[in-house]
Amino acid sequence: MSISPVAEQYLRLALRFNKYQEGVVDAYYGKALAIKPQIDEEALVPLADLHRNAEEILAALSADTSDRASYLKRQTVALRTMIEKKQGAKISYRDEARLCLGIDDIPKYDEPPFIEAMKELDHLLAGTGTVSDRFVLWRKPFELQGEELSPVIDAMMREAKARTETLFALPENDVEVSLVRDKPWAGYHWYHGEYRSLYELNIDVPLPVWGVLHTTTHEAFCGHHTEAILKEKFLVNDSGYEEFTVNLLGAPCSLISEGLAEAAQNIILTNGLGNESEAVARWITSHEYLHHRTFTENDARILAVLETIGRKPVVNAALMLHEENMPEAEVLAFLKRSSPSEETLHRRTIARLQDTDYPAYMLTYPLGKEKILNELSHSNNKPETFFEIAKQADYKFHD
Repeated sequence: MSISPVAEQYLRLALRFNKYQEGVVDAYYGKALAIKPQIDEEALVPLADLHRNAEEILAALSADTSDRASYLKRQTVALRTMIEKKQGAKISYRDEARLCLGIDDIPKYDEPPFIEAMKELDHLLAGTGTVSDRFVLWRKPFELQGEELSPVIDAMMREAKARTETLFALPENDVEVSLVRDKPWAGYHWYHGEYRSLYELNIDVPLPVWGVLHTTTHEAFCGHHTEAILKEKFLVNDSGYEEFTVNLLGAPCSLISEGLAEAAQNIILTNGLGNESEAVARWITSHEYLHHRTFTENDARILAVLETIGRKPVVNAALMLHEENMPEAEVLAFLKRSSPSEETLHRRTIARLQDTDYPAYMLTYPLGKEKILNELSHSNNKPETFFEIAKQADYKFHD
């Protein structure tokens, strides 16, 4: 059986459902771009018909065990689940994470390591007041503002691209950078096809030097932009897999995509071999001529503690909200004692975890990164494995 007609059905299903859940089609180009004007002119297709379309796609693929079919099945199951939610179905948080994002298990992390990390920060951060208060005061001098951002981002983009191109064979490509406001995220990657992207950085979010470095590697090189151009090159252009001309938000591809993007900084700075926080500290120190901030050994130790915490508290907060039905005030208290930040940012995290359409999406960052780093731990050539994950239709991970 040829998968191509089924792939076109999948594209049409995604674009039609996007009328109900705007933004679920996060990017489209090529075949999807050609189809979209037809879909835009159509009358709204009833959800029941879209659900039936999803079932037809799954039935057509049922006997196919290829990697291509496996990818399409998982993506279509996610679309079917989102359609069912729009129809009023009640789906548990774990089931939604599994069906929509391919997260088979959501761990509950032990709290004591977070508390120990906060105690260490209490020791490292000077001054009086809460750990979060002192953390914000410590971070403030490292934040980049206005015209300071451009030369630093330019250097980061230039060096990250050069490093990526020494690791991977890339087609000629381009990333435009834009500073924006009033967005619910720190940074965003918009893929336009033909190996072109827009990287938006939200300047309403505090932007310390290391935060700009992480966001740049995450959104551009060798994160989202790099993955997108590899998939267009190897899957769409070389193999004719036109289903990859749409990128869905909140589907299993998101777990892998965010995992790759979260691991990108490690690949860029250490080849996947070294201590990430130490490498970030070295980058900050060696580029003082650009950002004009002195970064001490104590600052590096603080950064190392922050890395041990990471985004893991978000996973616990999600389970507290959705499985344990804890009040927001208790979840906020947990985030405050587990991770240093402004209360406004903790509240933003809670709001994102309560998003109607994508309540589990924030899990993709810590759990996706864990998945990718675990896979890299089995590899003798970590950049090559990273490259293979990014360019394959359905990479087979180690258990």
